[in-house]
Amino acid sequence: PTHTAQPFATMTNSAAQAAVTVRGFVLQATYRVQHGVPVVYVFGRLEDGSTFQIRDNRQRPHFLIRDQDQPALASLRNLKFNCLADPRRNFVGEGMLRIEVPIPADAPQVRDALHRLGVATYEADVRFAQRYLIDRSIKGGIQISGAVRAGQGSDWIFENPEVASADVTAAPRVLSFDIETDPHAPGGDRLLAIACYGLGVDEVVVVDRAERPMPPGAVGVPTEKDALHYFAELVRRLDVDVLTGWNVIDFDLSVLQKVATRVRYDLQLGREAGRMRIRAAEGYFGSGQATLAGRLVVDGLDLVRGAFLKLDEYSLQAVSAEVLGEGKTFTSSGSDKVADILRSHQQDLPAFTLYARTDARLALQILEKLDLIELAFARSALTGMSADRVAASIASFDFLYPSALHQRGLAAPSVAEPGANRVSQGGGAVFEPQVGMHKNVWVCDFKSLYPSIMRTFNIDPLGYVQAAQGADAINTQDGTGFARQPGILPAMLNDLFDERAAAKQRGDGVASQAIKILMNSFYGVLGTPACRFYNPHIANAITSQGRFLLHWSRQWFESRGYRVLYGDTDSVFVASGEADAAQATSVGDDLVRAFNLELAEFLSVEYQVESRLELEFEKLYSRLFLASTRSGKQGARKRYAGIRYQAGADANSDEIEFVGMEVVRRDWTELAKQVQRNLYQRLFAGADVTAYLSEVANLLRDGALDEQLVYRKGLRKSVDAYTTNVPPHVQAVRKSKQPPPRVVRYVMTRQGPELAAEQVHELDREHYLQRQVRPVAEPVLQALHLEFDKVVGDDRQISLF
Repeated sequence: PTHTAQPFATMTNSAAQAAVTVRGFVLQATYRVQHGVPVVYVFGRLEDGSTFQIRDNRQRPHFLIRDQDQPALASLRNLKFNCLADPRRNFVGEGMLRIEVPIPADAPQVRDALHRLGVATYEADVRFAQRYLIDRSIKGGIQISGAVRAGQGSDWIFENPEVASADVTAAPRVLSFDIETDPHAPGGDRLLAIACYGLGVDEVVVVDRAERPMPPGAVGVPTEKDALHYFAELVRRLDVDVLTGWNVIDFDLSVLQKVATRVRYDLQLGREAGRMRIRAAEGYFGSGQATLAGRLVVDGLDLVRGAFLKLDEYSLQAVSAEVLGEGKTFTSSGSDKVADILRSHQQDLPAFTLYARTDARLALQILEKLDLIELAFARSALTGMSADRVAASIASFDFLYPSALHQRGLAAPSVAEPGANRVSQGGGAVFEPQVGMHKNVWVCDFKSLYPSIMRTFNIDPLGYVQAAQGADAINTQDGTGFARQPGILPAMLNDLFDERAAAKQRGDGVASQAIKILMNSFYGVLGTPACRFYNPHIANAITSQGRFLLHWSRQWFESRGYRVLYGDTDSVFVASGEADAAQATSVGDDLVRAFNLELAEFLSVEYQVESRLELEFEKLYSRLFLASTRSGKQGARKRYAGIRYQAGADANSDEIEFVGMEVVRRDWTELAKQVQRNLYQRLFAGADVTAYLSEVANLLRDGALDEQLVYRKGLRKSVDAYTTNVPPHVQAVRKSKQPPPRVVRYVMTRQGPELAAEQVHELDREHYLQRQVRPVAEPVLQALHLEFDKVVGDDRQISLF
């Protein structure tokens, strides 16, 4: 299929200029220096489906300094810049001067020279193209007014138009692709195939020197260069906005770039001429970033990881099985997988092409099922970040807050020097859990606690400075003050709360989730030194109010005769004292309404503020078990199991919710998880646990449970980086000749850890009894006043690895 752009209704598709006003969404903003002048390029797609490109050469690279620092400029005679008046002021009201430089690359040199002289700069690290959008408050949607002409690569080109923000729903064209290679070929990876799925395409181009007949859905080409050309032409013909896949940047695109270099092919995948740029991943298993002119590359693996989907591993096989109920056509791994791919490429083309096409299809269908592309563009419309950078919470805040400052005629500071103004930061309050079984427990939590605190107490970077200047202040529990005049951050949050309520009302879960993610990021960025608005005093003010409110909540419930069993940051667990779960639910609803009214009254009297805080009755546990720590009898934080009460549900079908326990953690074996599930089912049912544990011990020692003994542990850095303390999964990897996987599957043998797929020695089953069964069993046994060794009929001293 070939995408055909829809021309404007008022003009023909010609090179003639015409003045129009249109709307669309931004895909990418960048710049190029042409004839010594920086030109902003903005790529996107219009509401009618055609693509656009803005070229604007009117903006000049600049940053700001204070009026009073002008004399320092005299010592910068060898640097190119102009000093101009600017109407903006800094947070304390000081006048500003604009320092303009010829091209963006000149700004760091002038900025750093001023810093060496002790001169503070403002907005000296804002990216040039990003400033173009910030100054115009363009977040995703854009309105363009001006002369337009037909273009190549993009359907329409606007030269120096007038632009403004607009509310536009993005509808990007997405193509998933996946490559197959021979990693053992001389000279590096040899390209075998490129599979593509999406936009009406489901096919694979196969490199086959023998020019064999291809099965349906496959196209054969004789060389790697032909395959690259076929793929590039397909991307162009389909007019793709977003390229995606699984680990698509660090593997697929990186390999294609290397192959193109080796075969001397100019691989052009963007809407404009220019080489693809790949920024290497930061950290051993971080994610890289790929830049193409006018198109985005969004890694499906990164989107799933950022979607709070908790899985044992994030391979395409594991995620597709969980999300789609379908897996890859080859399920082997490591060297076996490579052998299967090479064999099928040489001997079974139908199997090979089905495998390749399935991988490309699964990647896109996972993203579609979870609405992750839609979520990325919804976040882009909120933050101003392109859809491939929406996870950058600091950059998002650095877009939103300066935009609001500019509307007030204020300038933002540059990012502070590393290590400056470091102050320790406090966390949330935690009440020690009351260990044991409890009946009909209310779980109440503050709705969006930290954002609600910021709204209630007018917590704001600008307000912090204004209060320090002597303004009437709202003082938080740690003594930090904030001005009472409406702040920027609280106003932003008020709007976001309203937008989220509206999204929920219309059933738009994607928009609601995007807003939630953004709101919850604000506290974190203010406490992060890499943010230009970093201020540990503001971060501590937020957490101090959170601790105060949790303690106030406990006192409120206890003053009414209720026992608080546990509390953590924004939640309190309260024993209702009611024998009947339905009655407990009714009482809980009434009590929370009374709580919110009294809290609002207290805050009005004590702080003279309007409460934006709301305690919600989240759920009722008809039975709740608060576990002890493994090393003692004290309550363990964030570790509990309970049966949630649901009116009208069959009591025998109740499922146990586990929080913070081994059953929901990837790095515990299936044995531990299964034992924990079964133990708590028996505990909540009042059934005997001793016979079950004894049977587990016997089956384990007899080898009947060997399939449940595999550990899974992710590598966080290179195996060579572990020097003094080498954990078991790294030891296992070092014994193998295969490349290290992201997630290591290993077992403990009598000769130490070994990869599960390469196990040689006998399993150390006593290790699993003591290190997997005992830890999950002992909290239950302690509650029943039982001892593990006696229950399993074994009080021997065991030597562990």
